[in-house]
Amino acid sequence: MTKSDRTTTGDRTATRDKERTRRAILDAAEAVFTERGANVALADIAVAAGVTKSGLMHHFPHREALVNGVTEHILTRLHEEVRAQIDLSENRPGKFTRAYIRAFTGDSEYVKRVLAPTSLITTLGTSPEREALYERDARILADAFAADGLPHTRLLLIRYATEGLAVAAASPYLSDEDLEIARAELLAMTEVE
Repeated sequence: MTKSDRTTTGDRTATRDKERTRRAILDAAEAVFTERGANVALADIAVAAGVTKSGLMHHFPHREALVNGVTEHILTRLHEEVRAQIDLSENRPGKFTRAYIRAFTGDSEYVKRVLAPTSLITTLGTSPEREALYERDARILADAFAADGLPHTRLLLIRYATEGLAVAAASPYLSDEDLEIARAELLAMTEVE
């Protein structure tokens, strides 16, 4: 192994460690914010993440940067939930939309918690930076849906009905049976004749 190989390997290890630490901070912040609200002390988040407060501040120099990071983390995890539901054997229009339906109306506790009306996203509030994150996320989703090959009007109905079901799932107004019936109907609507 040459010196440059060791340096490259060392740099990759340092990058992975930095990414792992950042992810640990975001996971801890999300959990602590969810449990105790957005005004929790940064030192408490650092303890939950297993880092020092200065270690937390290295990654997120102020509270607003951490809150923005958690918001982006939540949006990324929602996208991961959808990607995990993509069935690669479905080589027909609507593959992404079906994954979206399955992710948002399935049994993921994470999705249920994030999309509940009293969720952390609501608790964290808004700022120009978070609004920019939401706008970017909206464009990413719009592009994914547009590329999915379904008629636009049908897609709008499916998407927003799916999101409505996801929010209502945390309430006593939507039974598990009704959720399953609606989910099956939405999935059927993705099949283009």
